[in-house]
Amino acid sequence: MRLFEATHVFKHDWETVSLANWRKYPNDQTPHVRHVEILNQDVDPATGVLRTERLIMVRQNVPTLVRKIFGGDTSYVLEYSEVDPRKQTLIMQSQNMTYSNLLSVGEYITYTPDPENPKHTLFAQSAQLKASGALCRFANKIEDICWNRFQDNAHIGKLGLEQVVSKILAERQAMTLTASG
Repeated sequence: MRLFEATHVFKHDWETVSLANWRKYPNDQTPHVRHVEILNQDVDPATGVLRTERLIMVRQNVPTLVRKIFGGDTSYVLEYSEVDPRKQTLIMQSQNMTYSNLLSVGEYITYTPDPENPKHTLFAQSAQLKASGALCRFANKIEDICWNRFQDNAHIGKLGLEQVVSKILAERQAMTLTASG
């Protein structure tokens, strides 16, 4: 089993970053994410907490042999999230659905105001990767390869989120100019 952990401080407020999270796909930085479908969504009227369940279709660049053995390069991830606007927390948990009997990838992400600078947002990410079943003989190697891919995708995901934040800030500025002009 391999563990992945990363933190990052976005130099933008929590509201902007959490909004960008919902508008993150599609973007130029993450072409491997092909489609996102909202399966369920509700708001708790007492707390204001938004709960969402999404199915994410991902196409990974995998070797031809892997595509032939497993029948393709498309996989699905189930994501659960909770946004608490009062506490200013966004919590996301995801689990791969495709080939999870061979390789399980569970991810946990939080977005909260940065304790050192509340005008910034602290992003914390952890993931557990575990090869099993027919892949046990090669578990360490497969987990290492997947960990490296996960690390690359995490970096690309941050770049993608920054790109969306820039769009949101530009939209806000355009709206302000339109309202004042």
